[in-house]
Amino acid sequence: MEKVSFNNSFTHLGQLKLAIDSVSNFDFTEFQVIQEEGEELLLVLNRVNFSLDYYDLESGEMIKRTVIERNEKFPIRPLYGFFYHNADSVFLFNQMLLNGTTLVNSQGEVITQFSPQKMDRSNPQEMMKSLVNHYSRANNMTIYEAGNLYFSDMTLNGFLNSDEEMKSFRPAVQVDLLTNEVVRIDKITVPEFYYGKVWPMALGNYSRIRNGDLWVYSWSALDSLLIFDKDWNQVKSVHAKSEFAKPLKYSATSGAPKDVEIREKVSQTTYSSLIYDAYRDVYYRFVTIGREVDDSDLEEQFPQVKNDFSIIVLDKDFNFLTEKRFPGKIHKPYNSFVGKEGLYLSRTNSFYEGLSEDEVVLDIYKFE
Repeated sequence: MEKVSFNNSFTHLGQLKLAIDSVSNFDFTEFQVIQEEGEELLLVLNRVNFSLDYYDLESGEMIKRTVIERNEKFPIRPLYGFFYHNADSVFLFNQMLLNGTTLVNSQGEVITQFSPQKMDRSNPQEMMKSLVNHYSRANNMTIYEAGNLYFSDMTLNGFLNSDEEMKSFRPAVQVDLLTNEVVRIDKITVPEFYYGKVWPMALGNYSRIRNGDLWVYSWSALDSLLIFDKDWNQVKSVHAKSEFAKPLKYSATSGAPKDVEIREKVSQTTYSSLIYDAYRDVYYRFVTIGREVDDSDLEEQFPQVKNDFSIIVLDKDFNFLTEKRFPGKIHKPYNSFVGKEGLYLSRTNSFYEGLSEDEVVLDIYKFE
């Protein structure tokens, strides 16, 4: 394979605008870049309209909308996440529950549902322990492969509350859709870095991706990336620290007063999404850069989205290439994705002065 060399810089190629109609939401959170008939499309889960919306990434036009069937035999709960396997197999996921996972075809018709989760209903405590909180987001996507779903669990049991909880928690789950068996992957654990402390809940977030035979994990508080092979063996830990990172300081626990919690979220530098760019064979690690808190932050629900962010770029072997800083209050980095043209950053930050409810403006950056 031809060796790729980089200038280690981002070039702004321009913008793409996606038109949003009256039954859409400009702040789409669940999406996937797909290929259909040789065309590169952005597939968006439209919760407002209960549909799957397909956008052409060249023109920005919505070329297709598939309304999801309301089926009495297979009722669908409010939509949460999805995974596009092929044109006739799209999985729809519930929040918190595995049961009710729905498979629809290209017409939005329900093919079947799966209910693999066995819950102990003997008492509330046991029921909570047996719940698997199916977490499926664009930066932590549930993946279907050879009859199995692979997804992340964001437990409802407060796994950061104690060493015992952290050491027993297993965040990776495999579901065999043929046998209805649910298996927690024993080799994937909370990193040892977390042990010996009690953490605020937000720092237990992580992003994970599948690239070839590798699973790559990026934890919010951890400077390193953790790399696992297809059999879940850890093959390496890669230093991928931001130049803006500082030792984390926090009051601990998820029970801190609201103002303290907000101050800590805004002032700390943490890691959010991890994206692989198959066209350029590089990884993008997104960093939320801490800043000084102002009084207005205490009135906001998510003031940390005002923060500047940066993107660390690593090559295919996880060697550091560069880190680029972006100003806050413009993009919503969680809504970023990769296409053949480059890295798409959406101008859907709720504090962006040019925000429009009629379109999604995407800045396209090519790493060279």
